[in-house]
Formats: sequence, structure tokens, C-alpha cells
Amino acid sequence: MLNDFRCGNCNRLLAQVGAFSEVQVKCTRCGTLNHLKAPSLSLSPVSDFRAARLRAPSIITDR
Repeated sequence: MLNDFRCGNCNRLLAQVGAFSEVQVKCTRCGTLNHLKAPSLSLSPVSDFRAARLRAPSIITDR
């Protein structure tokens, strides 16, 4: 799905963008430099198996 990328000053349609990390476009109508960054990526939750491997080993003592 493409989203419209419009000039922040004059609202002219500059581009239609999909997946991106950072875009900078100069408006040909008014000359404003428009900068758009992707939202930060969210990390997926750690699986139970991987979380168990990352935990400190437990010490078992028999008395």
C-alpha cells in the first residue's frame, strides 16, 4: 500500500511511498525541503526457548 507524501508547506503531492527508512524531497513548487522518517521498528517478543537460553544458569545444591 502506498501513502501520499505531500509538501509540508504547500501540500503538493511529491511522491507516493511504500516501505522506506528515510526520504528527503525538495518541493518543485515552493522549494521547501521535506524530510520523512519511518517509525522505529518494533522488536518481536523473545520465544520461551530463547529466553530460557538467555537466563543465567540456576545452581542446584543437594543437602
